[in-house]
Amino acid sequence: MKIKLFLIILVIFCATGCVNLQTLSYDDALNTLTYPKKSPNTHRVGYQYYLPQGLAIEKAEDSYSIITSNDITYYLYVDLISYINNTNITYNVDNSKEYSKKINYNDKFGYIEVNLVKNDKYLIEIMYNYAKIEVMVENRLVNKAIINAISILNSVEYDDLVINNLISEDLLNYNEEVFDLFNKEDVLNDNLDNIEDDSVNDQLTDTDFLN
Repeated sequence: MKIKLFLIILVIFCATGCVNLQTLSYDDALNTLTYPKKSPNTHRVGYQYYLPQGLAIEKAEDSYSIITSNDITYYLYVDLISYINNTNITYNVDNSKEYSKKINYNDKFGYIEVNLVKNDKYLIEIMYNYAKIEVMVENRLVNKAIINAISILNSVEYDDLVINNLISEDLLNYNEEVFDLFNKEDVLNDNLDNIEDDSVNDQLTDTDFLN
């Protein structure tokens, strides 16, 4: 009897979580930036960040990572040069996009764009705290992707000493592969080819974002 009751509660909780996630507005999803940031659990040379539950690193180099879950691929790029130089971030809202907004929170700046590209596929681009994530998803996964991306970007922490040492030793290599990774056409084509079909179950990988 106890097991049956537990299963009923679990089903209700999961169903409620999915409904809440899918009915969020873009502003609501972006406002998860104000949630307490997660402690980093992934360490790279010169920086570290939090990798949400259910996500894994498929490939990583000095300044970028390809992060995957069962239904979404995230392209993360961390700009150590702009960070250490305290480069000013400028962005003009683009009203031609489905969603375009400046980000200014905790003295950190950036922007978010959501754009319908083709056949219910949305290209999401979020830059914050000198790091950037791009992702292509179906409409039903847009809020999930935004929330996970925000959690990652908000958690990025930099090690000034290590970064300065890398710069002084000329060890920061921003090769063409990094910049090609964030070429909109490349991301668009790669993701359109790799988007999984509608039979993939839409499971929330980290429900604690909505607590």
